Amino acid sequence: MTSTGAPPAGPFESARFYLTFRCNSLCGYCNVWQDDKFKGYEELTLEQGRLILDELHALGVRYVDFTGGEPVLHPHVDGIVQYAKKLGMTVEITSNGIRFARHIDALVPHVDTMNVSLDTLRPERYRAIRGVPTLDRALDVIRSIVARGDAGHLKLICVVTRENADEVPDLLRFAQENRVTVYFSTMFTYFDEQDTVRDVRRTARKLKLVERDGRPAGGGCAPERAAPDPDDAALPDLLQSLLYAPYALVNLHFRKYVRTQDPTAPTQCFANKRILTVGPDGRLVLPCYHAFDSSVVRDRPLAEMVRDEEFLRVRDEEVGFRPECRGCTVFPYVGLSFSYRFDKVFLYQALSEETAKLKARFVDPLFPRLVPDPAPLLAEVAALEEFIDRELPDPRLPLREDHLYRFDVTATGVRTDLAAAESSVEEVLADHAGEQCWSVRRSPHTWVRLLYRELLPLLGTLADRELIPRGRYEELAGGVYAVQLAWWRAYLGRYARGGSALPTGGADAVVARFLAATAALLPEAPESGRIREILLHAGCVLALPAGELAPLASRTPFPEADLLAEHLLLLAPEPARYAALLPEPAAAVLRGEPRPRPDGGPLGRLLDGSPGGELPALIDAVRALRAEVPAEELAALLLARELRDPAGIRRRGAVLRAGG
Repeated sequence: MTSTGAPPAGPFESARFYLTFRCNSLCGYCNVWQDDKFKGYEELTLEQGRLILDELHALGVRYVDFTGGEPVLHPHVDGIVQYAKKLGMTVEITSNGIRFARHIDALVPHVDTMNVSLDTLRPERYRAIRGVPTLDRALDVIRSIVARGDAGHLKLICVVTRENADEVPDLLRFAQENRVTVYFSTMFTYFDEQDTVRDVRRTARKLKLVERDGRPAGGGCAPERAAPDPDDAALPDLLQSLLYAPYALVNLHFRKYVRTQDPTAPTQCFANKRILTVGPDGRLVLPCYHAFDSSVVRDRPLAEMVRDEEFLRVRDEEVGFRPECRGCTVFPYVGLSFSYRFDKVFLYQALSEETAKLKARFVDPLFPRLVPDPAPLLAEVAALEEFIDRELPDPRLPLREDHLYRFDVTATGVRTDLAAAESSVEEVLADHAGEQCWSVRRSPHTWVRLLYRELLPLLGTLADRELIPRGRYEELAGGVYAVQLAWWRAYLGRYARGGSALPTGGADAVVARFLAATAALLPEAPESGRIREILLHAGCVLALPAGELAPLASRTPFPEADLLAEHLLLLAPEPARYAALLPEPAAAVLRGEPRPRPDGGPLGRLLDGSPGGELPALIDAVRALRAEVPAEELAALLLARELRDPAGIRRRGAVLRAGG
């Protein structure tokens, strides 16, 4: 299932800023304190750190993760982190908490996420894992941040292994008592043999890499790690059982990636492709932090360093392709790649990230008076997983690495691997107008984003103003997991290849009840109009009966109206029945009236007369237009252009309507 191949290079989105390689822990699963290659580096001054952040921002980086080593050992960590936030970056910092207490006031208000590593609550086990007797300091930092009212900035990171799996219930209880999210993860694997518990025999000398042809060979000189216990294979299932536990964070997509990864194939790693790796003295660490054996020294601005001949060679020829890269699962590097390939792992990522946002923003705040029953939810996740794994085809690799999916131009449209019906050229171009799969139109994640970004916050605002009963809002929020899963089943059953294997009747009923119950709550208030539009969106995309959707009708133009018209043309047996629900000109299209041809503009001049066989070249050309027209506006223009041929959309949707 896992996609392979080198990802496209640039533009850079994020940076892992290793402020220092020094650390005050001696964790057995980390090689930084054990290997001489991480020792003896000068560290940036405050002015140098700010200058690098300026240069990262100019390269397009908008997310920076300050890490190490232990970042608070850097003498200017406070000023550097504060400056990143001043630039408007999303800021994350990861610490073991041992010396963080003196930095709470200076750092916590200036970060979006403060990660504290916490693998155990037992002092003796903490010392065995981390090599230092400092559990009390980490716990004091956590409690101090919570006492300040900043628990929303805090995330605990727990690496679950066979050595500490028995503590998962205690760690979860600790997180719930403090109302702090705890991220449960299996251990990342990379080229060094790793142990959870520190082995004092694992010295730097023993960890030296064997050289082969002047390059490090895969693996180290340390003794082979013992064969995994049978329990190791059960750990991902243990973590998945926590998916709906209050304050637990679990990544479905990391689990799926690890389980389906081909260890003989190249790893789709984004180190120094979309994610710059900056070392303590400003050098670019190559090929990544974990396999670090070369670098581009900072003797010029970053904009020049990323064009360095050696940087480009390592980026294009070695990252993901080295022997030691095969089987690597370092999530900060490979995780970003999931957003650039529309495949099964992306679907799990979308489902997982939606669940995390619904949980953190709407369900967990109601704990402990609201604790959803996890059993039916986990059963439905398992059913969706079985469908995705067994019924959806394994997508082929795209024609090019900068494409989001594989497509084949036919005489009647464009065929893709996961969609049951053909797409139009305009739809493929609209998908690729953005860089990531989050812009793909035919995906179940599209409506759920509106659910957590707009609908639930607007309902919360109405409850805060006492325009709807607080209890009814909480009841809707408590049922949102079931609505999300029902939406996924209903959407995949209609639009995904093989969807006929996924019964949707019960899911349709869950969604319809949510739409009706929410609409019945709405008062006369400005927010109610937008809520109705989002509810109508769900009903039209699923082509629920037009009569049931009549209370949600919106004749005033809204952003998604054209999108709803397109879906109704694809799916509804009689789209004209829905015309009264939507504003003109979307309603006119449903009545079979082609959208008038607009003025050409740069997009029209590009596309008029261009055959579909030139689709790869058109993708490049449309992306180039982003210098003049934002990606979202390009996608809207392409959709409007597609609606000039409603009959063509109807023809492409025939296979969906035939499927019932």
